[in-house]
Amino acid sequence: FESSEFIREKYSKPIGEINLGSKNFKESKIWLEEINNEIQDPYLSLGKIFKDYDSNFELLSEMEELSDGGAALTAYGKLQYTDMSLKERKSIIKSLLKYCELDTLAMVMIYEHLNEIVSCS
Repeated sequence: FESSEFIREKYSKPIGEINLGSKNFKESKIWLEEINNEIQDPYLSLGKIFKDYDSNFELLSEMEELSDGGAALTAYGKLQYTDMSLKERKSIIKSLLKYCELDTLAMVMIYEHLNEIVSCS
């Protein structure tokens, strides 16, 4: 992110302002947020999977967040092979959809950056 002014400028605005559609995030979502002049990892902004759960509720998936590919694969596997409540299953699916959307956006950002480099040559 630091090497592309175009990417930093574009994705530091709400997705509604840059005409970026989303099925999983609000139009006010900002992908590249800066704190103390440092861009924060967008994957860490995805949040907890079970933020609305009562602490007395037993979660069979034993997962807290999806912020990398390994966690996403584990979550998908647990959906396939763990008998869990529908509420827990829906929370994991919602988090996986958000993770996958961001992963796809990351590929778009890479393409845009490479396109920027080639255009400047």
